[in-house]
Amino acid sequence: MIFNGSFRALCAIGMLGATGFLGAFCAAAARAEDSPEESRLTTLYAGTLATQTGSADIQPSQGIYRLEIDPQNDAIHLRCLAARAKNPSFLAKNPKIQGVFYSVSDNEDGKSRESLIIAWKRRADGTLERLNELNSAGTCACHIATHPDGTFVAAANYCSGQVSFFSLLPDGSLDKLNAVHTFEGSGPNRARQKQPHAHYVNWSNDGRFAYCCDLGSDKIWCFAWDAEKKAWEPNALAPFTTVASGSGPRHLTFSPNGKYVYVLNELSCTLAAFVYDSETGALTNVQTTSTLPVGYRGLNKAAAIDVHPSGKYVYCSNRGANIISVFAVDPEPVDGAIMQCANVLTPIQFMPCGGDAPRFAGLTPDGKYFLACNKKTHNVVLFKVDTATGKLFETGNSAALAWCVGIVY
Repeated sequence: MIFNGSFRALCAIGMLGATGFLGAFCAAAARAEDSPEESRLTTLYAGTLATQTGSADIQPSQGIYRLEIDPQNDAIHLRCLAARAKNPSFLAKNPKIQGVFYSVSDNEDGKSRESLIIAWKRRADGTLERLNELNSAGTCACHIATHPDGTFVAAANYCSGQVSFFSLLPDGSLDKLNAVHTFEGSGPNRARQKQPHAHYVNWSNDGRFAYCCDLGSDKIWCFAWDAEKKAWEPNALAPFTTVASGSGPRHLTFSPNGKYVYVLNELSCTLAAFVYDSETGALTNVQTTSTLPVGYRGLNKAAAIDVHPSGKYVYCSNRGANIISVFAVDPEPVDGAIMQCANVLTPIQFMPCGGDAPRFAGLTPDGKYFLACNKKTHNVVLFKVDTATGKLFETGNSAALAWCVGIVY
């Protein structure tokens, strides 16, 4: 595994927890980024867990960290601790207000079992200012997403099997709870599916429908805006989509053109392609395929999914096999109405992830780089993307970061 030398040095001299030092370091990096030659850098923020690492070289994380990708050297660097929070696992940005982000975190009051949603705003020095916070209306919140028009956030509460919606104020801060829905059902996997487990929530590209992957009930629940109630309510036309029994849907992503949906099933380690009906919100399955190479027999849990900005390639991570699976998407029919109902997804590469347990993995917004956040080896590995073929190539560069589990740009 490859670790960033500057981060090792910080750990060795005990500076990781020194807020003042890191603030100065972050400010210096931010000033450098403003210079013409540094403007090419891509800034990202990483959510982490505070679990002990078992290594003297890598200290437990303390919140949200700021990193940068340097395309001139195909390198990734850890810059600073941007904000302190208690296990801020997954992050989302406000698409309409630059520099505003949201995280799902553990509650910090020492009393409530409910998770916490925190709104953040980027300061000039690259650190994050806490705008405000609200309880998530559930427990073990593990995913958060922002509506395309920047007026709502939604959180998936894993342990309580709920999805909660919150309105936002004009400055991007949290307003109030809009709706909360508790799921019902179970699946055949008694170890993981005794009850509902909301694992992911996000909106369709057009913002008309919200979808929540329920790993426990093998369903993808759908919600629509109720103008009379002024709330996000179950979609009466298509309240849910059922995946194969025991699949455990974890995450999904829409194609850039908004017509198709790709669902990653954690328990069956499968990737499913669906056609999206923009009128009803219904999802129609056209193919389901394995995320693993032929002949693989070891334990595995599929984790993260992303689609290339071109719409031509889908990527997903596998914990156990510790690979990134890359799929080519068949071209659309001329009329663009439906996907070709055959081999919609064709595997073209199984790339070692450069560590152990890539819980989060995904592309940079321009589609030129791919990052694998390996939770157990505490490294964020940078890959380069061949945009002509979709395949990944090793850069040999990574950043050391304890228990990194989510990234936002």
